[in-house]
Amino acid sequence: MKEKLSNSDWAYFIDESEDFNLDKVITGFKAGKYETMFIPSNWNQKLNSNYAGTIWFVKEFEFKSINDKNDTFLLFNGVDYFCDVFLNGHFLGNHEGYFQSFEFNVAKIISKNNILVVRVNSPKEIPGDEWPHKKRLIKGIFNHHDCRPGGWDLERGQDRNTGGIWNDVFILTEKEAYLRNIKVSTQFSDDFQQAGLKIKFDLFNTTNIENIDILIELTQNSEQFLRHSANFKVSEGLNNLEINLKVNNPKLWFTKDIGFPHLYELSISSISFNTYNCSVGFRKVDLDENKNFYLNGQRLFLRGTNIIPEQYLSILTDKRIRNQVNLMLEANLNIVRVHAHVNRKEFYDECDRAGLLVWQDFALQWTYSDSVEFSTNAVNQIADMVNQFYNHPSIAVWCCHNEPGEQINTLDVQLKAMVDSHEDCRIVRLASNYEEHPYEGWYWGNFEHYIATPMGPLVTEFGAQAMPIIETLRKFLSDEEIQNISWDKLKFHNFQYEQTFLVAGVDFGKDINEFVKNSQAYQAKVIKFAIQSYRSKRFSNNIAGVFQFMFIDCWESITWSVIDYFENKKQGYYALQEAMQPVYPVVILKQHKYFKGGNLSLEITIVNDLNVDLDNLKLNFYTGNACFHTIDIGFLAKDSVKPLKWEHHKPKLPENIEFGNLVLTAELITGNRKIAVNNFEVFIVPKPEGLS
Repeated sequence: MKEKLSNSDWAYFIDESEDFNLDKVITGFKAGKYETMFIPSNWNQKLNSNYAGTIWFVKEFEFKSINDKNDTFLLFNGVDYFCDVFLNGHFLGNHEGYFQSFEFNVAKIISKNNILVVRVNSPKEIPGDEWPHKKRLIKGIFNHHDCRPGGWDLERGQDRNTGGIWNDVFILTEKEAYLRNIKVSTQFSDDFQQAGLKIKFDLFNTTNIENIDILIELTQNSEQFLRHSANFKVSEGLNNLEINLKVNNPKLWFTKDIGFPHLYELSISSISFNTYNCSVGFRKVDLDENKNFYLNGQRLFLRGTNIIPEQYLSILTDKRIRNQVNLMLEANLNIVRVHAHVNRKEFYDECDRAGLLVWQDFALQWTYSDSVEFSTNAVNQIADMVNQFYNHPSIAVWCCHNEPGEQINTLDVQLKAMVDSHEDCRIVRLASNYEEHPYEGWYWGNFEHYIATPMGPLVTEFGAQAMPIIETLRKFLSDEEIQNISWDKLKFHNFQYEQTFLVAGVDFGKDINEFVKNSQAYQAKVIKFAIQSYRSKRFSNNIAGVFQFMFIDCWESITWSVIDYFENKKQGYYALQEAMQPVYPVVILKQHKYFKGGNLSLEITIVNDLNVDLDNLKLNFYTGNACFHTIDIGFLAKDSVKPLKWEHHKPKLPENIEFGNLVLTAELITGNRKIAVNNFEVFIVPKPEGLS
């Protein structure tokens, strides 16, 4: 039985001196001195400030289900960052971290009337000393990142602290036995016609029972698929148990683009313990020596993005999660990289249901303390991540660190060893480091350098910033600040001036409206050109996948996102959506300016990421609704790339077109069915007199 203590107001007291003790806090609470805060909450939602430090929380509650035969637990689903917990004057223990669920056995302490006190400390690290290069808090992007409030600024880069009891709190009553650390793994025969289902769990026996009957049931859409009974001899205390089952002809979990994400419901039950339920997806993931990804034995090109859905996880609702996942699927993506943080369970639940793969980073961003104490803490916390989210079929990759620099050879080796010891059905990577993050045309060079497909075979970040629309800017800037831009204020909101104007060469234009348009157009151009370049060289340069950076803003900011914080799409979203179509006619212009009636100079490659052959294909070229050229392509094999020889295909522009920018469409069809489109732009110039 679960009884929720959250979704209610708790008293709180800000301890700026950090010298208060339990007695003083309870005395103040009984005297009615404290304000209230709705829990769950990241505290700066309520405080509307940049407070970092210590807050005491107090909750008075009744509990009517006391039973000497049962164990009762106080369960926290997320507290950021350090906490000490007291119940009825008894110290229960402490915890460090932000994403983990943790619990305390309170069977001998809980009574009918109770006072729960939680001291939470989410500190600011010392600027210039610990922060940003020798960090000790394992919070990833939540306390250091160039997409969070303040970015790299020494004084303001830790603003909008995420501290608080940000997830639910429960009282959990167990029977004479209870389960913990349930891990479900799947293995397969070579033809995938039979699956092995391995279920490992800890059973705690609080009585002197010596045998326990356990029932395993696997259902799909309320239809029973498997039923298995087992009897175990158990001792008092902790018992490590394992059940291995065979499942014939399971329906496999695939990504939405190549199949269906079949899920089963697993139930583990007994008269001796509370029933445990979780979703199971039968799927197998592999990475070969060239970093090609395989899902259930099928090679899959990874069309991905990076995401930080929200700075304050307490306000990331189920509705927003569903919408964000749908937006990624609508953008033709099959994988998302949860970037340098661990998100809430509901996000992974939605990816499980939707058929969207997850690359899961651990919560380490850039560099940290070199101390043994820190590495020990990090190793323990990464084990927590793996164990807590192990049963999500959408999670295909664990990645230990983002851009660690030289710590990839020290800290990350220890982290990977820990993950390897806990994991037997996923890909485990040391890090996503700088050599996989080409930012051509943003931090250096020109975006057209992407034609050389730099930093493959697996590109885990690339992109460019773009301004949000004016309506979004008005939500965090005044009209005066919009019309007479304060570049320092924009910098706090993550805008990068030098990269925008000096590297990318974005033209500001005559006013802010033109700047927004020019900025978004540049980002869209970078995204499309990069993706087209990588996808067309998929096999010749062994490109296995690309992850655009960044999908959505996690606060009111100006970043690499293609969707702003208020879910308004930028031009870059549509460029991403088009260039990531599973079947796609890549069109790369070798020349941008043309005369009327001139031959287009193009590189054309037809890409098929699907696991089905296509036939009777044609590629039509349009100006508006008028088709001016057709290429017969014929057969296109599954999971293939087909370059078309340019000298055999020279689409000739019509004579009856206007001078200036001209949008052309390449439309891929089979019969009367449209499969994919590619919209591109050329510039038509007058032919000089005397030139034939």
